[in-house]
Amino acid sequence: MKHTILFTSLTLTLALSLVHVPALRAAESDYSPLCWDEDEAKEQRSIMRVYLEPSHIPTAEYLASCRGERALYTGDETPEQLKAISAKYQAVYDKIVAALPEKLSVPVTGKRKILVLCYRTGLWYHAPGAAGYLIVLREAAKKYGAFELTEVYKPDGIDAKMLAGFDVVVLDSIHPWRQGKYGPQFGLAAKHPELQAETNKRRNEELAVANALYNELLPAYVKNGGSLIAIHATLLTPGMMTGMESEFASLLGGAVDDYVHPWKNGKLSGLPGYCPIPIKILEPNNPLTFAFRDAPDAKLTTELFSIWLPKASMNDSRAIISNDYETLPGVSYSVKSGEQCKEFAPAIIWIKNHGKGRVYSTALGHDEEIFGVPCVARAMLDGLQYAAGDLKVPDAAATAAGK
Repeated sequence: MKHTILFTSLTLTLALSLVHVPALRAAESDYSPLCWDEDEAKEQRSIMRVYLEPSHIPTAEYLASCRGERALYTGDETPEQLKAISAKYQAVYDKIVAALPEKLSVPVTGKRKILVLCYRTGLWYHAPGAAGYLIVLREAAKKYGAFELTEVYKPDGIDAKMLAGFDVVVLDSIHPWRQGKYGPQFGLAAKHPELQAETNKRRNEELAVANALYNELLPAYVKNGGSLIAIHATLLTPGMMTGMESEFASLLGGAVDDYVHPWKNGKLSGLPGYCPIPIKILEPNNPLTFAFRDAPDAKLTTELFSIWLPKASMNDSRAIISNDYETLPGVSYSVKSGEQCKEFAPAIIWIKNHGKGRVYSTALGHDEEIFGVPCVARAMLDGLQYAAGDLKVPDAAATAAGK
């Protein structure tokens, strides 16, 4: 039956916060959205705060600083409008909590140490989805007592010794470029040509940091037995920074290049990935797909990517959930992605071995609401348990599996 459904030493004081410590409780002044490169960690925490702490109402001074810089606030909201925003995101938060299963698929003795890198979400652009996944992790840590989270809001200073202390590293929809004034995508440089020289300088600095982190530290960590989870916007990093044939692209096993979103009627119009797309269970007997078995006709309304499989990892990735474009006329993956690897292009969740470690990647996670869908919430926890080594699943290379 066909199933469808949907580098340097680390300064811990500023960069890290533990989940079991009350999060984001500093003074309002610590959350200025205009701190940019001066303190990137505060900036990122500020952006995510509305989702992680929806009951928080920003001050008038904070709102004034948001004018022209934020997608969430205009700076001119009335008290009633602020309460409505708070209620909206509180409802989403509550839905995510309610979507968590009563218990984990596999019992765990002790706690798995999880390092969550949740920086540079493209300013506000990918912050909702990153926050949604982080809510899943935080609430799971409290509910099941099986995980100990360390959250990093600033990318600098991660080294091999630090990574070795964790069972799993999560790349929570991280964006490849430094955000803020000199960020090449969402910053001010595009509007101010006089900043271009400084932007180019900082971009070169970013490339040096990226090469060490993405192409050296993380691959070595996984090869030596660590595990990696890559969420949504993380898949942009090879195409935008490290290169589609890079060590990092091979580590992920799938990435996004050039034409990002699915095509609709042969065109890239708006965000066609937001149409309700049925998903296909490629391996019904794989425990990582069991979360979707009870909802065989569900559709996921979310932004999806056209996935391009780097040649270096063509034979060692294993797609387990994919888009089912066959039942949705007019929607397809991009021509470029299709030419590279037609079978893998519609992938939504895939896994792979990398040395002694494991990798779990998913195109899901652009929006916060997707984590309030019970089958998605459970799938994310199953993926975490697979990465941590507690949930054993078939994960041999695609060629070995006869795919």
